[in-house]
This record gives sequence, structure tokens and C-alpha cells, in this order.
Amino acid sequence: MLCLLVGLFTFPADHCVAADVGSAPTETHDPSAQISADHLEFFEAKVRPLLVEHCYDCHSEEAGESSGDLMVDSADGLRRGGSMGPAVVAGKPAESLLIRAIRYEHSDLEMPPTGKLDDAAIATLERWIELGAPDPRRAQGAPTESVSPMDIDPKSHWAFNVPRNTSRKIQPGADDRDVIDSIARQVADQAGVQVSRRCDDATLVRRLYHDLTGLPPTVDQIARFCESDRPDKVERLADELLASPAFAERFARHWMDVARYADTIGYATAGKERRLTGSERYRDWLIRAFATDLPYDEMIRLQLAADRLDPENERGHLDAMGFLTIGRRFLNRYDTIDDRIDVITRGLMGMTVTCARCHDHKFDPIPTTDYYSLLGVLESSTIPEEGASPLMMVDKDNPHDSKVFLRGQPHNRGEVAPRQYLTALRQPDEPRFTDGSGRLELAEKVASPDNPLTSRVFVNRIWSHLIGRPFVDSTSDFGVRTETPALVEVLDELAADFSTDWSIQRLIRRIVTSRIYAQSDQAATPACRTADPENRLAARGNRKRRDFESMRDSMLAVCGMLDRRVGGDPVEIHLNTPNPRRTLYAMIDRQNLPSLFRTFDVASPDAHTPKRYFTTVPQQALFLMNHPQTGVLVSELADQVRAETPDPEAQIRQMFRRVVGRLPDPNEIETCRTFLQQDALQPPDEFDPRSAWRYGTTTVNEESAVTDFQPLKTFSGSQWQDTDEFPSKGELSYASLGLENGHPGGQHAVVRRWIAPADGRVTISGMVGHRNKQGDGVELAIWIGGERVWRENQKSNNRPFSRIRGKVAAGQTVDFVVSPRQTPSFDSFFLRCQVSLRSNDGEYFEGDSKRDFAGPLNEASQEPLDRLAQLAQVLILSNEFLFVD
Repeated sequence: MLCLLVGLFTFPADHCVAADVGSAPTETHDPSAQISADHLEFFEAKVRPLLVEHCYDCHSEEAGESSGDLMVDSADGLRRGGSMGPAVVAGKPAESLLIRAIRYEHSDLEMPPTGKLDDAAIATLERWIELGAPDPRRAQGAPTESVSPMDIDPKSHWAFNVPRNTSRKIQPGADDRDVIDSIARQVADQAGVQVSRRCDDATLVRRLYHDLTGLPPTVDQIARFCESDRPDKVERLADELLASPAFAERFARHWMDVARYADTIGYATAGKERRLTGSERYRDWLIRAFATDLPYDEMIRLQLAADRLDPENERGHLDAMGFLTIGRRFLNRYDTIDDRIDVITRGLMGMTVTCARCHDHKFDPIPTTDYYSLLGVLESSTIPEEGASPLMMVDKDNPHDSKVFLRGQPHNRGEVAPRQYLTALRQPDEPRFTDGSGRLELAEKVASPDNPLTSRVFVNRIWSHLIGRPFVDSTSDFGVRTETPALVEVLDELAADFSTDWSIQRLIRRIVTSRIYAQSDQAATPACRTADPENRLAARGNRKRRDFESMRDSMLAVCGMLDRRVGGDPVEIHLNTPNPRRTLYAMIDRQNLPSLFRTFDVASPDAHTPKRYFTTVPQQALFLMNHPQTGVLVSELADQVRAETPDPEAQIRQMFRRVVGRLPDPNEIETCRTFLQQDALQPPDEFDPRSAWRYGTTTVNEESAVTDFQPLKTFSGSQWQDTDEFPSKGELSYASLGLENGHPGGQHAVVRRWIAPADGRVTISGMVGHRNKQGDGVELAIWIGGERVWRENQKSNNRPFSRIRGKVAAGQTVDFVVSPRQTPSFDSFFLRCQVSLRSNDGEYFEGDSKRDFAGPLNEASQEPLDRLAQLAQVLILSNEFLFVD
């Protein structure tokens, strides 16, 4: 019988995967021994440079200084602390003296003394301590390894040797479909583990749809597959799904994690536009690349050097360079370059080269000169002010090598680092890069079939997406600390084969038609699960929890609201009104990422993400139970089912068919019938803050008063506007209001109106901005009731307003009126406003223009859910919907 418990609270014990946020590393002879590869890379790339630049001068052995008896150049020094006690309390930023000092919370404890760190640096150190303060450093004089990483022979490490196809004879099993099946079976047999049986057809078809499209199959699609007796039905379904637009969208989103995709640049100084112009063009290029099965080696070349291969954008490939340019734009340009080096080396080759920014790599044969060789390549490239794509880079007129920054400090230069490929992967006599910046030559090296890492790293990522766990856990670190995986021969067989033509679709087809892919997720025997609890031998399937994108898209699909259009501008998906677009089209604001994304473990856009972690927190279930979006979706589904049949039992059957793709059994029918017969609980009346807002226009007049408020009639999914066509052909033209943005229209001002629900006193605050360098700006006027309380022009700047107060009666309005000035061009503006009302009866009401922004309110969504809608919600919250076996 279907489990009607909330899936996000009832994970099967064998399949729970939670993020390891880390605790204080266990003390061992080697401080790095207990640190995960991701945490180690975070320390080396983000934390150590901050400590070196801001702390070492006064608190290090090298400087001969220990102000306050504190040394910060080793893990022990930070934990031991100085005269005031331990500087770091692992996992507890608020209790760590280091954090209190850099926050400047106490006048007698402010570090560094030269000036407070910026918010991003403080956030980095806070995050590091939250992770358990992972720190591989030893104090000087402590025992060190006898062999320097620079002396390691790269050929001694398995991942630094070119993968080869399997050459030995292997006796295939009766149901093996590929040599990889036979290899994996033999390895499992040698470990005393029996491989699992094949899963049933219904499970396999659901698995294929989820893995290849991120969407659930309909009950008819499941039946068609299960009823077919064709021996090649798996291959035929795989080909059908690989040819669908949904496949390209699914795998584009996977790659967007690698490429740290976002639609904004991150933190921006006052007046600077935060929107990353053309960001969606990189996402749409990825969709086209996966849809057309663009060879992966060509994808690499285009993402690194499309300006040399398609300079006029005749084939539309310049947008591919978003791989480099779509990252965060730091205030320090060397941090921006560091981010680009990281996405190239970790994203494409699994090499943590950015750990060599301040010193030679602590574990891998990557000298500091390798890092500055790549810095020279990227510093010899620039983003042109005008070009065929806003995402493109071009070579500078005078490309040049960079000098090594001693201890990572730009003002302290050392030897020249010639632009060339990585030491561990090139021959000693290989020529340096001389063709412009060297980006094209770098791309050729990365995309070469002789590169031992490129095919392995990509195959490992694809295997993880399809099978549920990677061969190599540290998916972006194949360095010498990476152990040989249990199924290394399978990895190498796939990697060697992949590099013959670099066809991504052929690689995926090979994996999903294998015996390994079709295995049941149940172990053959309890002893087999005990012998291989983490399933490193791939002797059974791995149950998967739907990622956020798949979960949300599947909810839209089963409720009949999914918009399957491909490509287009990013949209807001966290509002109270559900947007029907697929989740990969969501607006990703890296500076103000909505909490919804973090709640459901969406990849951070701040840096390259090796793999997703799945956490289990109450907010996930609370969102699915209580958020207005869920109410709208299940109410819509209930209305559709009710329109199809008035019979309760038929409604139950149809609801099961729509949500979980099968018919209910007799016990489930009886349970659901009893549930539907009960009266729905009536929650107490609550004020819905969304209902207080209106969005409209008024004719511009000298007083900036609202004399003829006209509601905007159309909601596009992200903004209110005059008609479906935008700009409209009428006099309102560009008039629109979005989440935090808007535009007047011709001789019409736009009005964001809040209606007071009671008599009382209001207090208003917020911010208005005009960020375009062109045009003559806009004017904001604020009216409380019939009184204008604020009026100011804005041109190419931002202006906060606060503590504006006034009296209102119930039903009176607070109007935020944005008008054009002399010219109506370049009048896009930013506006966020908060209104709080303390009623005469002591009640408190609050309006927030961003939080409350919504499309047309579905009256049904504001009413309590009826029993049929609640049944739909129960099914959507079930394990059967949220997990894929």
C-alpha cells in the first residue's frame, strides 16, 4: 500500500543521503587526513589567501610575529588561540573570537587593524567555521612528508594515465548486455557480492524518464512500455527520450552546476547594473548543444575559445563562452580570474589548481607557476564592451605572461610564469602558448583524447547522474589523494570509448541500456548489503530523491500546468503564484538567492559545484504543505479530476493515475474514500498580504498624483503589463511592474498600490533606483491616503527611504508612483518597499513588495483546500512521488 506519510520526513533508511557539513576534524598525525576534498579545496582557494593577506604579517612564524600570542598559520595555532583564548570554535562562528574580531563588534577587538574586511570575506570565514574549520596546515617544525608533491611522478597516479579499453577476456553473465556489466559482475563476485536482479518494467520506465528528462511518465507511457514484448524496447525508449527537448533541458541544468550559472554578477557597487546581460543565452546554448549532440571536445573548445572558432557568431557559438564569463564578478579582478581558473581546471579536468595560488600545491604536482601560467592566459583575455555576444571574451592586443604573486599578493612579484599547460600533464619540451592569449591552445590540450583526465571526469559526472553515485566521490578532484575506485576498469572502459567520438548521447545510451542500470535497488541478500553498504561495486540500483528541478517540474506536469516552451528569459519561480516554466529557466540571483533554492539544495551559483548534496530539513516539507504555490497546483489538479468524473472512487483512481502513474489497490481506495467523506478542517481567517497590493498606471500630472488608477491587465509570469504582447502597441507601451523592477509607459506613470486593511498609522521604508547611464531618469512620489509624503528624481543611482509615516483609514491607499521625466526612454527602475500598519485596535499588518509580489490571486488558493485537493497534496508528498527507485 502506498505510504501516505510525508516523503521528506520518511526517507527509507537505506537510501538517505545527507550533506556532510562537517565537524571539527579528528586530530591525527596528518591534519588533512579527515578533511573532504571539497572542504580542503574551499580552504585552499578561499580561506588560506585571506589569512595570508590579512593576518600573517602579525600572527605567523614566517613573520616572526605573534601579537596577543596568537598564531594563525597553522590549525593548531588557531585552535589553541592566544591570550584571549581559542580563536576558532569549529562549527560555531558566533562563539569564535576570529569572527567577533573581523565583524568589528567590539571596539577593543577589531581585526585586521588596517580596516574591516568586506562582507564577502567575512562570509567566507564564517562558512569555513560552520564547516568545522577544516585546515590541513601544520605548524612549522612539525613532521612533514618525506616526498614533496612536486617530486611525485604523475604517471604513478592512476588518474594521470590515459584510460584504455578493456583488453582482457571476461566471461559475460547470462543477462550482461555490455562489457561494463561483465567487468562489474566479476569485481562483485571477487568481493563475495551477488548482483541484484533486474527491476520490473514499471520501475525501469520511471527511472529512464526521471534520469533523462527529469519528468514523470504518464500512466499511458508506463503501460505502453510494460506491455511491449520487443527485445529492444529499452533502446527504443532511450532513443525517444534522448531526442526530446526535455533531455537537453535536463542535462543543460546538470552542466549549469559545473559552470556556476547565475543571472546576476553578484555584489555590485552603487549604480552598477547587477543583471548579467545575456546570461540566458549561455543556458540556451547548452540546451542546443545537448539537443544536437555536439561532441564534448567541441563543447570544450567553444566554451574556452569560441571567439577564435566562430568570431562573427555565424553558428551562434559565442554564447558558449558564458562558461568563463558567467561567474561572479569580484571587486578584485584577480579573484574573478581565480574563479575562471577554477571552473576550467576543476570543472573540466578535476584538478584543484587554484590551491596553488599562494604556494605550491600541498598534495598534487601542481607548482605555483602552473596557476600563474593560466592566470597569464586569462589576464591576456578581456570582455569587449561591444561584441556579437555579451558573453564573449577576446584576446588582448598585447598578450603577456604573468609573474608569480608571492604568497598570493599582487604587489609582491616573483619569477615569470610562461603561459603553458600544466606541468603534470605535459612533456618537458612542449612549446609554450604563443597563439594570442593561449586560450585556444589551452582548449586543445584539455579536449585532447590524450588528456588522461578530461574524459574520465566527464564520464564520472554522467555516471553519477544516471546510476546515483559516482565512481570517484570527489567528482572535481582526481588528484593524488584520490583512491583508485572499485570499478576503475569500468570507468576507463567508458572514458576510452567516449574519447573516440565524444558523443554524449551515445555515452548515455550505452549506460542506460546496460544491465547495471536496470538492476533493482534491493540487495540480492542482506549479506550483500552488509559487504558493500555504500554500493561502490554497483551491484544494485540506487534509489534517488528527486532534485529540486525534477520535483518542481514533476509537480507542474502532473497538475497539468507545465509550460514546455524551450529557452527564453529567466523567470521568478519563488513567488506565491506558480510560474509554469521549467525550473532551469528560474532567475538565479547569486547575491540574493531566494531561500527556496537553498532549502532544496540547489547548487550555489557562487562557485563551481562538483555535485549536489541532499539534506533533510523541516523547511522542505513545510514548503510543500503550506506554500501558496502548492495550494494552487493541487487545487488545479483537483478541479481537473472533478471535471472528468463526479464519482468519488473514479476520482481516486484518476488522482493516482495522474500523480503516481498507477491505479490504487483496494485498501488504498477504501482509505481514500473514507478520507474524502470527512469534512475539511476550516483554518482561522488570516490576512493574506498578497491581497493588499494592486499594480496599475495613472496619467502623468504635475503633482504626480494618482487621478485615474487603471489596473494593468496582464500577468506574464514575471511582471504585470498591459497586454500579452510586450511592449504593447497601445499608449501604455513599456508600462510594467515586476518583482523589484518596472518601467513607466509613455505619458503614464506606473503605480504599486497597497490598500490598508484597517484604520491606523503606517510606516514606510524601501529603496528606489535608476541604473541606466542613459536617459534622464525617473521620479518616485509616495502618497499616503491623499497626501504626498515623498518625492524625488532618480538618475543612475540608488536611494533608500525610511521612516515615512502617516495615518490611513481602512480602504485608503499607499501609492508608490514612478513617472517618466522629460524623455520616456531608458526608464527601467528598481523599487522595493515595505509598509507596516499598526491599527487603532492594536493589530499589526505588514506588506513587503518583494515577498508579496504575485500574479492574479486564485480565489480557490485563498480558500481552505477541499478533501480532493488535500488527497492530491498527500500523493505529491508521498515517497512514491518524491523518490525514484
